[in-house]
Amino acid sequence: MVKKVFVIALFALALASTFNSCYYDNEEELYAANAVCDTTNNVYNGRITAIISQSCLSGCHEQAVGSAGIILEGYTNLKNEIINGTVMCAIRHEGCSPMPKNQNKLSDCDINNLQNWIDKGYPEN
Repeated sequence: MVKKVFVIALFALALASTFNSCYYDNEEELYAANAVCDTTNNVYNGRITAIISQSCLSGCHEQAVGSAGIILEGYTNLKNEIINGTVMCAIRHEGCSPMPKNQNKLSDCDINNLQNWIDKGYPEN
């Protein structure tokens, strides 16, 4: 009887430990204080295209869809929308409709890269 209780307790302990063994932390949130934000390749055809493609285009602000009439695909479209003034407000979640829609704000590094690109005069290459 004691052996049976011991086996059941051991099984329950093993089962309980599996529920607590996995978690999904975001590396950027965990180590943000130590992270270095690389802004050296801030040209449209470098880091900027990667940020916009990953966060803005897929099904929303690409040429074919143009959600809310905003098209961020292509250098000229992106530059014009940024000059119009709401893109940075939206990605910073500062009073405009927060983007990406129903998602967390872009990383501080991505926002810094975009702002640095703007401050450098929107270099294309």
